[in-house]
Amino acid sequence: MNRNEEYNALLRELEQVPPALDGTVDRARARLRRRRAGRWCGIPAASLAGVAAAFVLLVNYSMPFAQACSTVPVLRELMAAVAFSPSLKLAVEHNYAQYIGEEQIQNGVKLRLEYLILDQGQLRFFLKVDGPHGHYMASADLADGDGVPLEGCAISSSAFDPGELTGAVSVHVSDDTFRFPEVLRLTLHLEGEDGGAVDVPRPALGDGEETTPAYEGDFFFEIPLDASHLNDVVSIPMGDWVEVDGQLLRFALDSYPTYGRLTVEEHPDNTASLAGLDFYLEDETGNKYEDNPSGSLSALGNAHMCDTTFFADPAHLTLHITRLEWLDPDRAWVTVDLEQGVALDPLPDGVELAVNRTEDSVTELAFLAPEPPESDEYHMVSYQVCGGSYRAPGGETCYFNTHSSLHVGELWYGTDAAFTVPEGYFVELYPLVGYDAPTVELSLHFTQRKDLDTPISVTLK
Repeated sequence: MNRNEEYNALLRELEQVPPALDGTVDRARARLRRRRAGRWCGIPAASLAGVAAAFVLLVNYSMPFAQACSTVPVLRELMAAVAFSPSLKLAVEHNYAQYIGEEQIQNGVKLRLEYLILDQGQLRFFLKVDGPHGHYMASADLADGDGVPLEGCAISSSAFDPGELTGAVSVHVSDDTFRFPEVLRLTLHLEGEDGGAVDVPRPALGDGEETTPAYEGDFFFEIPLDASHLNDVVSIPMGDWVEVDGQLLRFALDSYPTYGRLTVEEHPDNTASLAGLDFYLEDETGNKYEDNPSGSLSALGNAHMCDTTFFADPAHLTLHITRLEWLDPDRAWVTVDLEQGVALDPLPDGVELAVNRTEDSVTELAFLAPEPPESDEYHMVSYQVCGGSYRAPGGETCYFNTHSSLHVGELWYGTDAAFTVPEGYFVELYPLVGYDAPTVELSLHFTQRKDLDTPISVTLK
Protein backbone atom coordinates (compact mmCIF):
# COMPACT_ATOMS: atom_id res chain seq x y z
CA MET A 1 0.00 0.00 0.00
CA ASN A 2 1.50 3.38 -1.00
CA ARG A 3 1.21 6.61 0.99
CA ASN A 4 -1.84 7.90 -0.91
CA GLU A 5 -3.67 4.64 -0.31
CA GLU A 6 -2.74 4.77 3.37
CA TYR A 7 -3.99 8.34 3.57
CA ASN A 8 -7.32 7.53 1.89
CA ALA A 9 -7.75 4.55 4.21
CA LEU A 10 -7.12 6.86 7.15
CA LEU A 11 -9.81 9.26 5.92
CA ARG A 12 -12.31 6.40 5.62
CA GLU A 13 -11.43 5.24 9.12
CA LEU A 14 -12.00 8.70 10.57
CA GLU A 15 -15.43 8.94 8.93
CA GLN A 16 -16.62 6.18 11.28
CA VAL A 17 -17.23 7.49 14.80
CA PRO A 18 -16.74 4.79 17.47
CA PRO A 19 -20.11 3.65 18.90
CA ALA A 20 -19.02 4.59 22.41
CA LEU A 21 -18.63 8.16 21.23
CA ASP A 22 -21.97 8.50 19.50
CA GLY A 23 -23.04 12.15 19.75
CA THR A 24 -19.65 13.38 20.95
CA VAL A 25 -18.80 15.03 17.65
CA ASP A 26 -22.14 16.84 17.49
CA ARG A 27 -21.76 18.09 21.05
CA ALA A 28 -18.24 19.35 20.31
CA ARG A 29 -19.45 21.13 17.20
CA ALA A 30 -22.30 22.75 19.13
CA ARG A 31 -19.92 24.05 21.78
CA LEU A 32 -17.62 25.42 19.08
CA ARG A 33 -20.52 27.18 17.31
CA ARG A 34 -21.54 28.88 20.55
CA ARG A 35 -17.94 29.97 21.20
CA ARG A 36 -17.31 31.36 17.72
CA ALA A 37 -20.79 32.89 17.37
CA GLY A 38 -21.49 31.71 13.88
CA ARG A 39 -17.89 31.77 12.55
CA TRP A 40 -17.73 28.00 11.88
CA CYS A 41 -15.69 27.17 8.79
CA GLY A 42 -16.63 24.19 6.64
CA ILE A 43 -13.89 21.55 6.38
CA PRO A 44 -13.49 19.64 3.10
CA ALA A 45 -13.30 15.89 3.67
CA ALA A 46 -10.69 15.54 0.90
CA SER A 47 -8.14 17.77 2.62
CA LEU A 48 -5.66 16.31 5.08
CA ALA A 49 -5.34 19.71 6.73
CA GLY A 50 -9.15 19.79 7.04
CA VAL A 51 -9.18 16.41 8.73
CA ALA A 52 -6.37 17.60 10.99
CA ALA A 53 -8.39 20.74 11.81
CA ALA A 54 -11.43 18.69 12.77
CA PHE A 55 -9.20 16.51 14.89
CA VAL A 56 -7.69 19.57 16.62
CA LEU A 57 -11.12 20.86 17.55
CA LEU A 58 -12.36 17.51 18.79
CA VAL A 59 -9.23 17.01 20.88
CA ASN A 60 -9.74 20.41 22.46
CA TYR A 61 -13.42 19.89 23.21
CA SER A 62 -13.72 16.14 23.77
CA MET A 63 -11.34 14.04 25.82
CA PRO A 64 -13.18 10.78 24.92
CA PHE A 65 -12.67 11.48 21.22
CA ALA A 66 -8.99 12.26 21.83
CA GLN A 67 -8.57 8.95 23.61
CA ALA A 68 -10.48 7.04 20.94
CA CYS A 69 -8.30 8.53 18.18
CA SER A 70 -5.03 7.96 20.03
CA THR A 71 -4.37 4.97 17.77
CA VAL A 72 -4.27 7.20 14.66
CA PRO A 73 -0.55 8.11 14.58
CA VAL A 74 -0.52 10.73 11.81
CA LEU A 75 -3.07 13.05 13.42
CA ARG A 76 -1.78 12.48 16.92
CA GLU A 77 1.73 13.47 15.81
CA LEU A 78 0.50 16.55 13.99
CA MET A 79 -1.33 17.72 17.10
CA ALA A 80 1.75 17.16 19.26
CA ALA A 81 3.92 19.11 16.81
CA VAL A 82 1.75 22.26 16.98
CA ALA A 83 0.57 21.91 20.58
CA PHE A 84 2.78 24.72 21.93
CA SER A 85 2.15 27.21 19.14
CA PRO A 86 -1.28 28.89 19.21
CA SER A 87 -0.66 30.43 15.79
CA LEU A 88 0.33 27.18 14.07
CA LYS A 89 -2.55 25.43 15.78
CA LEU A 90 -4.97 27.95 14.28
CA ALA A 91 -3.28 27.64 10.90
CA VAL A 92 -3.83 23.87 10.92
CA GLU A 93 -7.46 24.36 11.93
CA HIS A 94 -7.97 26.62 8.94
CA ASN A 95 -6.43 24.33 6.31
CA TYR A 96 -2.95 25.85 5.96
CA ALA A 97 -1.08 22.55 6.32
CA GLN A 98 0.23 21.08 3.06
CA TYR A 99 0.78 17.33 3.19
CA ILE A 100 4.04 16.09 1.63
CA GLY A 101 4.59 12.59 2.98
CA GLU A 102 7.96 11.84 1.36
CA GLU A 103 10.87 9.95 2.87
CA GLN A 104 14.48 9.14 2.05
CA ILE A 105 17.12 6.91 3.64
CA GLN A 106 20.82 7.77 3.82
CA ASN A 107 23.31 5.45 5.53
CA GLY A 108 20.75 3.85 7.79
CA VAL A 109 18.94 7.07 8.78
CA LYS A 110 15.43 7.71 7.46
CA LEU A 111 14.14 11.27 7.10
CA ARG A 112 10.43 11.83 6.49
CA LEU A 113 9.20 15.22 5.32
CA GLU A 114 5.55 15.10 6.40
CA TYR A 115 4.08 18.61 6.21
CA LEU A 116 4.69 22.17 5.14
CA ILE A 117 2.78 25.10 6.61
CA LEU A 118 3.37 28.32 4.70
CA ASP A 119 2.09 31.81 4.29
CA GLN A 120 3.55 35.04 2.97
CA GLY A 121 5.79 35.40 6.03
CA GLN A 122 7.27 31.98 6.65
CA LEU A 123 7.56 28.31 5.70
CA ARG A 124 7.60 25.73 8.50
CA PHE A 125 8.75 22.19 7.63
CA PHE A 126 7.57 19.30 9.80
CA LEU A 127 9.79 16.27 9.65
CA LYS A 128 10.66 13.09 11.51
CA VAL A 129 13.89 11.10 11.67
CA ASP A 130 14.36 7.43 12.48
CA GLY A 131 17.96 6.59 13.29
CA PRO A 132 20.34 5.34 15.97
CA HIS A 133 21.61 8.68 17.29
CA GLY A 134 20.44 10.61 20.32
CA HIS A 135 19.43 13.83 18.59
CA TYR A 136 19.60 15.51 15.19
CA MET A 137 19.88 18.93 13.59
CA ALA A 138 18.74 19.74 10.04
CA SER A 139 20.09 22.78 8.19
CA ALA A 140 18.32 23.81 5.00
CA ASP A 141 19.18 25.25 1.60
CA LEU A 142 16.44 26.49 -0.73
CA ALA A 143 16.32 26.86 -4.50
CA ASP A 144 13.64 27.24 -7.13
CA GLY A 145 12.73 24.58 -9.69
CA ASP A 146 15.69 25.60 -11.86
CA GLY A 147 18.15 25.31 -9.01
CA VAL A 148 18.57 29.08 -8.45
CA PRO A 149 19.13 29.72 -4.70
CA LEU A 150 16.39 31.71 -2.97
CA GLU A 151 17.39 35.00 -1.36
CA GLY A 152 15.74 37.37 1.10
CA CYS A 153 15.07 34.85 3.85
CA ALA A 154 16.46 33.70 7.20
CA ILE A 155 16.54 29.99 8.04
CA SER A 156 16.44 28.69 11.60
CA SER A 157 16.75 25.14 12.92
CA SER A 158 16.37 23.45 16.28
CA ALA A 159 17.66 20.15 17.63
CA PHE A 160 15.14 17.30 17.83
CA ASP A 161 14.96 13.71 19.00
CA PRO A 162 14.40 10.74 16.69
CA GLY A 163 10.92 9.33 16.23
CA GLU A 164 9.04 12.59 16.86
CA LEU A 165 7.29 14.78 14.31
CA THR A 166 8.61 18.32 14.76
CA GLY A 167 8.60 21.66 12.98
CA ALA A 168 12.38 21.82 13.24
CA VAL A 169 13.12 23.98 10.19
CA SER A 170 11.66 27.46 9.64
CA VAL A 171 12.22 29.87 6.77
CA HIS A 172 11.34 33.49 7.55
CA VAL A 173 10.90 35.98 4.73
CA SER A 174 13.22 38.87 5.54
CA ASP A 175 12.78 41.28 2.61
CA ASP A 176 11.06 41.85 -0.70
CA THR A 177 13.70 40.00 -2.71
CA PHE A 178 12.24 36.65 -1.62
CA ARG A 179 10.08 34.92 -4.22
CA PHE A 180 7.90 31.85 -3.72
CA PRO A 181 8.65 29.47 -6.61
CA GLU A 182 6.10 27.10 -8.12
CA VAL A 183 8.44 24.23 -7.21
CA LEU A 184 10.75 24.42 -4.22
CA ARG A 185 13.98 22.44 -4.13
CA LEU A 186 14.83 21.74 -0.51
CA THR A 187 18.15 20.31 0.64
CA LEU A 188 18.30 19.22 4.25
CA HIS A 189 21.76 18.58 5.66
CA LEU A 190 21.18 16.29 8.61
CA GLU A 191 23.66 15.87 11.45
CA GLY A 192 23.27 13.31 14.19
CA GLU A 193 24.91 13.34 17.61
CA ASP A 194 24.99 10.76 20.34
CA GLY A 195 23.59 11.66 23.75
CA GLY A 196 20.44 13.58 24.62
CA ALA A 197 19.10 16.68 22.91
CA VAL A 198 20.30 18.75 25.85
CA ASP A 199 23.98 17.93 26.00
CA VAL A 200 27.24 19.26 27.39
CA PRO A 201 28.46 22.26 25.33
CA ARG A 202 30.91 21.37 22.58
CA PRO A 203 34.58 22.19 23.11
CA ALA A 204 35.77 25.60 22.04
CA LEU A 205 36.64 25.90 18.37
CA GLY A 206 39.39 27.99 16.83
CA ASP A 207 39.24 29.67 13.45
CA GLY A 208 38.94 27.03 10.75
CA GLU A 209 38.40 24.21 13.25
CA GLU A 210 35.43 21.91 12.86
CA THR A 211 33.91 19.05 14.82
CA THR A 212 32.83 15.87 13.10
CA PRO A 213 29.28 14.79 13.97
CA ALA A 214 28.46 11.14 14.52
CA TYR A 215 26.29 11.20 11.38
CA GLU A 216 25.96 13.42 8.30
CA GLY A 217 23.69 13.07 5.30
CA ASP A 218 22.05 15.22 2.61
CA PHE A 219 18.40 14.75 1.66
CA PHE A 220 16.83 16.34 -1.42
CA PHE A 221 13.12 17.09 -1.94
CA GLU A 222 11.18 18.82 -4.71
CA ILE A 223 7.96 20.30 -3.39
CA PRO A 224 5.19 21.93 -5.47
CA LEU A 225 4.05 24.91 -3.39
CA ASP A 226 0.39 25.62 -2.77
CA ALA A 227 0.38 29.40 -3.22
CA SER A 228 -3.35 29.89 -2.65
CA HIS A 229 -2.84 31.56 0.76
CA LEU A 230 0.17 33.74 0.06
CA ASN A 231 -1.81 36.99 0.03
CA ASP A 232 -3.45 36.23 3.37
CA VAL A 233 -2.26 38.98 5.72
CA VAL A 234 -3.93 41.61 7.89
CA SER A 235 -1.79 44.73 8.30
CA ILE A 236 -1.86 47.72 10.62
CA PRO A 237 0.21 50.50 8.99
CA MET A 238 3.01 52.37 10.73
CA GLY A 239 1.57 54.69 13.35
CA ASP A 240 2.66 58.03 14.78
CA TRP A 241 5.80 58.55 16.86
CA VAL A 242 5.31 57.77 20.55
CA GLU A 243 7.72 58.29 23.43
CA VAL A 244 8.89 55.03 24.96
CA ASP A 245 11.26 55.32 27.90
CA GLY A 246 12.61 58.63 26.66
CA GLN A 247 13.09 57.51 23.03
CA LEU A 248 10.77 57.92 20.04
CA LEU A 249 9.41 54.78 18.35
CA ARG A 250 6.57 53.88 16.03
CA PHE A 251 5.02 50.53 15.23
CA ALA A 252 3.35 48.54 12.48
CA LEU A 253 1.89 45.02 12.61
CA ASP A 254 1.52 42.34 9.93
CA SER A 255 -0.52 39.32 10.99
CA TYR A 256 -0.04 36.26 8.82
CA PRO A 257 -1.90 33.00 9.41
CA THR A 258 1.11 31.40 11.14
CA TYR A 259 2.51 34.31 13.19
CA GLY A 260 2.52 38.07 13.69
CA ARG A 261 5.34 40.49 12.90
CA LEU A 262 5.64 43.73 14.88
CA THR A 263 7.91 46.19 13.05
CA VAL A 264 9.57 48.91 15.11
CA GLU A 265 10.99 52.09 13.59
CA GLU A 266 13.39 54.26 15.60
CA HIS A 267 13.61 58.03 15.34
CA PRO A 268 16.95 59.23 13.91
CA ASP A 269 17.41 61.65 16.85
CA ASN A 270 17.25 58.92 19.51
CA THR A 271 20.21 58.78 21.89
CA ALA A 272 20.14 54.95 22.22
CA SER A 273 19.19 52.15 19.86
CA LEU A 274 16.60 49.53 20.67
CA ALA A 275 18.38 46.22 21.34
CA GLY A 276 15.34 44.20 22.35
CA LEU A 277 11.87 44.27 23.84
CA ASP A 278 9.37 41.91 25.40
CA PHE A 279 5.71 42.61 24.77
CA TYR A 280 2.25 41.24 24.25
CA LEU A 281 -0.77 42.41 22.28
CA GLU A 282 -4.26 42.68 23.74
CA ASP A 283 -7.56 43.09 21.92
CA GLU A 284 -10.80 44.70 23.06
CA THR A 285 -12.06 41.47 24.62
CA GLY A 286 -8.93 40.90 26.72
CA ASN A 287 -7.41 38.20 24.53
CA LYS A 288 -3.59 38.27 24.67
CA TYR A 289 -1.13 37.52 21.87
CA GLU A 290 2.35 36.77 23.22
CA ASP A 291 5.73 37.52 21.67
CA ASN A 292 8.44 34.97 20.81
CA PRO A 293 6.13 32.23 19.49
CA SER A 294 7.30 28.65 19.94
CA GLY A 295 9.84 27.49 17.36
CA SER A 296 10.16 30.91 15.72
CA LEU A 297 12.79 33.61 15.61
CA SER A 298 12.35 36.15 18.38
CA ALA A 299 13.36 38.99 16.06
CA LEU A 300 14.37 39.59 12.47
CA GLY A 301 16.10 42.93 12.18
CA ASN A 302 13.60 45.53 13.36
CA ALA A 303 10.72 43.02 13.25
CA HIS A 304 9.68 41.11 16.37
CA MET A 305 7.62 37.92 16.20
CA CYS A 306 4.38 37.31 18.10
CA ASP A 307 1.22 35.23 18.01
CA THR A 308 -1.05 36.02 15.11
CA THR A 309 -4.25 38.09 15.27
CA PHE A 310 -5.13 37.07 11.70
CA PHE A 311 -8.07 34.79 12.50
CA ALA A 312 -9.44 36.86 15.40
CA ASP A 313 -9.24 40.11 13.38
CA PRO A 314 -9.90 42.29 16.46
CA ALA A 315 -11.48 45.72 16.17
CA HIS A 316 -8.97 47.27 18.58
CA LEU A 317 -5.44 46.22 19.47
CA THR A 318 -3.04 47.54 22.13
CA LEU A 319 0.69 46.89 22.42
CA HIS A 320 1.96 46.39 25.98
CA ILE A 321 5.76 46.58 26.40
CA THR A 322 7.03 44.72 29.48
CA ARG A 323 10.82 44.83 29.02
CA LEU A 324 13.25 47.05 27.10
CA GLU A 325 16.90 46.74 26.13
CA TRP A 326 18.83 49.79 24.95
CA LEU A 327 22.33 50.07 23.52
CA ASP A 328 24.23 53.30 24.10
CA PRO A 329 26.46 53.73 21.02
CA ASP A 330 29.22 55.27 23.17
CA ARG A 331 29.35 52.13 25.34
CA ALA A 332 28.89 49.47 22.65
CA TRP A 333 32.41 48.02 23.22
CA VAL A 334 34.14 46.99 26.45
CA THR A 335 37.93 46.62 26.70
CA VAL A 336 39.04 43.67 28.84
CA ASP A 337 42.48 43.23 30.41
CA LEU A 338 42.96 39.50 29.93
CA GLU A 339 45.99 39.24 32.21
CA GLN A 340 44.23 40.94 35.14
CA GLY A 341 40.84 39.49 34.22
CA VAL A 342 38.98 42.79 34.56
CA ALA A 343 36.85 45.04 32.34
CA LEU A 344 38.38 48.48 31.76
CA ASP A 345 35.06 50.01 30.68
CA PRO A 346 31.64 50.02 32.37
CA LEU A 347 29.56 46.87 31.99
CA PRO A 348 25.74 46.90 31.91
CA ASP A 349 24.13 47.33 35.33
CA GLY A 350 24.27 44.10 37.33
CA VAL A 351 26.60 42.32 34.88
CA GLU A 352 30.00 41.00 35.99
CA LEU A 353 32.92 39.52 34.04
CA ALA A 354 35.29 36.65 34.83
CA VAL A 355 38.28 35.49 32.75
CA ASN A 356 40.13 32.19 32.65
CA ARG A 357 43.29 31.74 30.56
CA THR A 358 43.98 28.02 30.20
CA GLU A 359 47.20 26.25 29.33
CA ASP A 360 45.94 25.14 25.90
CA SER A 361 45.71 28.67 24.40
CA VAL A 362 42.01 29.08 25.22
CA THR A 363 40.79 32.18 27.03
CA GLU A 364 37.29 31.81 28.44
CA LEU A 365 35.24 34.98 28.95
CA ALA A 366 32.28 34.63 31.28
CA PHE A 367 29.55 37.26 31.52
CA LEU A 368 27.58 36.82 34.74
CA ALA A 369 24.12 38.37 34.57
CA PRO A 370 21.04 38.38 36.84
CA GLU A 371 18.45 35.80 35.90
CA PRO A 372 15.19 37.34 34.66
CA PRO A 373 12.16 37.24 36.98
CA GLU A 374 10.52 34.42 35.02
CA SER A 375 13.47 32.08 35.59
CA ASP A 376 13.13 29.41 38.31
CA GLU A 377 14.53 26.00 39.14
CA TYR A 378 12.17 24.32 36.66
CA HIS A 379 12.43 26.92 33.85
CA MET A 380 15.94 28.30 33.54
CA VAL A 381 15.80 31.42 31.39
CA SER A 382 18.70 33.49 30.09
CA TYR A 383 19.18 36.35 27.63
CA GLN A 384 21.90 37.76 25.39
CA VAL A 385 24.60 39.91 27.01
CA CYS A 386 27.49 39.97 24.53
CA GLY A 387 27.00 41.17 20.98
CA GLY A 388 28.85 38.12 19.64
CA SER A 389 31.93 39.87 18.25
CA TYR A 390 35.35 41.04 19.45
CA ARG A 391 38.22 43.23 18.30
CA ALA A 392 41.95 42.66 18.74
CA PRO A 393 44.20 45.66 19.47
CA GLY A 394 44.73 46.06 15.71
CA GLY A 395 41.04 46.89 15.28
CA GLU A 396 39.88 43.94 13.13
CA THR A 397 36.38 42.75 14.04
CA CYS A 398 35.98 38.99 14.51
CA TYR A 399 33.03 36.85 15.52
CA PHE A 400 32.77 34.11 18.10
CA ASN A 401 31.82 30.83 16.46
CA THR A 402 30.39 29.30 19.62
CA HIS A 403 29.10 30.26 23.04
CA SER A 404 27.13 28.69 25.89
CA SER A 405 24.49 29.88 28.35
CA LEU A 406 24.90 28.05 31.66
CA HIS A 407 23.05 27.91 34.98
CA VAL A 408 25.77 26.63 37.31
CA GLY A 409 27.03 27.32 40.82
CA GLU A 410 30.73 27.37 40.00
CA LEU A 411 32.98 27.88 37.00
CA TRP A 412 36.33 26.20 36.30
CA TYR A 413 35.94 23.93 39.29
CA GLY A 414 39.18 22.39 40.54
CA THR A 415 41.51 24.97 38.93
CA ASP A 416 43.28 28.07 40.19
CA ALA A 417 40.66 30.12 38.38
CA ALA A 418 37.70 28.48 40.19
CA PHE A 419 34.92 31.04 40.43
CA THR A 420 31.68 30.92 42.41
CA VAL A 421 28.69 32.16 40.43
CA PRO A 422 26.48 34.44 42.55
CA GLU A 423 23.11 32.98 43.42
CA GLY A 424 20.43 34.11 40.99
CA TYR A 425 22.90 34.64 38.14
CA PHE A 426 23.47 32.78 34.88
CA VAL A 427 26.66 32.59 32.80
CA GLU A 428 27.18 33.47 29.14
CA LEU A 429 30.50 31.86 28.18
CA TYR A 430 32.62 32.79 25.15
CA PRO A 431 35.94 31.10 24.21
CA LEU A 432 38.86 32.85 22.55
CA VAL A 433 41.10 30.25 20.92
CA GLY A 434 44.74 30.97 20.04
CA TYR A 435 44.41 34.59 21.14
CA ASP A 436 47.68 35.94 22.62
CA ALA A 437 47.08 39.70 22.90
CA PRO A 438 46.88 41.11 26.45
CA THR A 439 43.57 42.93 25.83
CA VAL A 440 40.42 42.40 23.78
CA GLU A 441 37.38 44.54 22.99
CA LEU A 442 34.01 42.81 23.39
CA SER A 443 30.79 44.02 21.82
CA LEU A 444 27.71 44.38 24.00
CA HIS A 445 24.18 43.48 22.99
CA PHE A 446 22.74 46.05 25.40
CA THR A 447 23.93 48.59 27.95
CA GLN A 448 20.63 48.96 29.81
CA ARG A 449 17.92 46.39 30.45
CA LYS A 450 14.63 47.36 32.10
CA ASP A 451 11.89 45.13 33.47
CA LEU A 452 8.75 47.26 33.61
CA ASP A 453 6.42 46.65 36.57
CA THR A 454 3.82 48.74 34.75
CA PRO A 455 3.83 47.98 31.00
CA ILE A 456 4.08 50.82 28.51
CA SER A 457 0.91 50.72 26.41
CA VAL A 458 0.59 51.88 22.81
CA THR A 459 -2.66 51.79 20.82
CA LEU A 460 -2.10 50.17 17.43
CA LYS A 461 -5.69 50.45 16.21
